[in-house]
Amino acid sequence: MFIYNITVLIEETLEQEWLNYVQTEFIPAILDTGFFQSCQLLQVTDSPNEGLTYCVQFRTNEISSLQSYQSLYALQIESAHQLAFPNQLVTFSSTMKLINEQ
Repeated sequence: MFIYNITVLIEETLEQEWLNYVQTEFIPAILDTGFFQSCQLLQVTDSPNEGLTYCVQFRTNEISSLQSYQSLYALQIESAHQLAFPNQLVTFSSTMKLINEQ
């Protein structure tokens, strides 16, 4: 199992607007690419950063699916996310491999 994690730091005043956008546009756009089987949205409760920190995690069984998403769709979808909230959020992504789940 591979996880594509997108961490987002947002201003507190944007929380509800951003959550609505992420759940109705951002997540569906990424899932609609067909490269991921599931997604979860998490809030970081002990972030050292100002504002609020969220993680959006997409799961796939194949690293090739994650790589295909990154090469074909990531720039377009993730740029639209940035444009929807110009200068109001910071994002970074990471890729993880699940070793053990109990």
